[in-house]
Amino acid sequence: MLTYQQLDVIADSYIPTLFVISMVILAMDIFKLGFRRKSVEFSSVIISIIIVYFVMMLDNSLRIWPAFDLDYSTHTALSLVFVVYLSSKNKALLILSVLSFWLYALLMIYQEYHTATDIVSTSVVLLPIFWALIHRKTLTKTALS
Repeated sequence: MLTYQQLDVIADSYIPTLFVISMVILAMDIFKLGFRRKSVEFSSVIISIIIVYFVMMLDNSLRIWPAFDLDYSTHTALSLVFVVYLSSKNKALLILSVLSFWLYALLMIYQEYHTATDIVSTSVVLLPIFWALIHRKTLTKTALS
């Protein structure tokens, strides 16, 4: 069985790993198709990251989550940005990224970083925003069909 510290290292490496994988895939896409064709994708990810920290600042100022006896999960929010981005690439990445997120959520609960309610409430608020931003090209194509 892994120790708390070993699990902590795994948890701490999850978001940086997602970031690196996402940036490698984005860089390969930019190299193949050019920055101009991938600029919307790139800006969607950047805007989503900005939203994560904007909501964190808003929560720190207005105490929104604490008003409900909850904690805004920056870990959840930031990981969702990359999970949503990776899920937009293909079905295999969708399955792997969603599975990795569920395992990460379970790890956060086990390590007592956040409660399930913290994770779910953060996800309910931000996931639709990230999905709309990052999948907007797909959503636009579907709406026009």
